Amino acid sequence: MADFAESLRFSKMRSGNPTVYLLREQFEKFAGTPQKLDVCESIAHCLYQLEQYEDAAGWYETAGRIILSGPGTSVPIKALSALEEYEKALDCYTRDDDEERFTECSTLINQLRRACASA
Repeated sequence: MADFAESLRFSKMRSGNPTVYLLREQFEKFAGTPQKLDVCESIAHCLYQLEQYEDAAGWYETAGRIILSGPGTSVPIKALSALEEYEKALDCYTRDDDEERFTECSTLINQLRRACASA
């Protein structure tokens, strides 16, 4: 966890792609879902701030997949947790003007909302 904290410290000192690069390295190192999710969300946030919306959307979707594939909780709870990540991805696709990915993400969000409602 110290490596992740150091990466976050660097992210405050640097801006741009070096920070994303450091976080991607950390993402590959972590095997545990909570740590991978934290790093994934940080990468997406950095890319969003850099206005690299297509890349940010992909990382938000990856965070959503990590949540959905995680152990333990019920499907509706996972769907509810993942919904926020996919909504962020949808915002990125809107900003990037990617209609195809916007439609795909919207469909998935609707499926997640149905799963949440089934609880």
